[in-house]
Amino acid sequence: MSHTYAAPGRDDTAAGRVILMIISPLAAVLVIAGLVYAAGAAGRHAAAVLAAGCEPALFISGLPCTTRQMLVSQYDGIVNPAARLLAADTAAYTANQGRNLVAAEAALTAEAAAEQALGTSLAAVTFTPQNRARALALLTSAASDGNPVPAAAVTLTPQATVIADALIRADQALAALTARQARAATLTQMRSYNHQVQAAATTVQTELTLLRKAIEAPPQASRES
Repeated sequence: MSHTYAAPGRDDTAAGRVILMIISPLAAVLVIAGLVYAAGAAGRHAAAVLAAGCEPALFISGLPCTTRQMLVSQYDGIVNPAARLLAADTAAYTANQGRNLVAAEAALTAEAAAEQALGTSLAAVTFTPQNRARALALLTSAASDGNPVPAAAVTLTPQATVIADALIRADQALAALTARQARAATLTQMRSYNHQVQAAATTVQTELTLLRKAIEAPPQASRES
């Protein structure tokens, strides 16, 4: 009797193996097909984001998106007023560096303050957890009210932030040097800083140019898109 019941058992085992041999490749095909579809969906999503003019690195699904033009406007809104102030302060110092210590000191003090303010303004728009949390709150509020992206919700991309951080460091070094120059006891001592200040200002200008180029560069699809 034992032999009578053993044969069906072997048949069942063989059948099970055949079924597994059929199902396993099929499951693998389905998994691969799912991955291909997911990759295609991600590509379609990235293309849609770019077509809408959005910065992929700043895009949050369901919320108003940040465009490159918004970033350019933000840059101009920070840098252009600062540049005008600094140009006026530099002209005032140049006019007084050879004749009026008090006026030259006042011009340099104002220049150092403008440089410090530029760095502070740039730091407020870099891609940091704190700044992004603020931006998310503002974007959420704008979306619920049907409003466009508020200027205060615009932050730099992670890539541009790397350049902005270098710019901020250079700017703060310039501000510290200008403040030290303003404390000079004589005009001769004050003018002795001119070359150092000019070199530091050139570094800041170079970083400003790099940041502007990074902001104006066409957006690229991020890997997360």
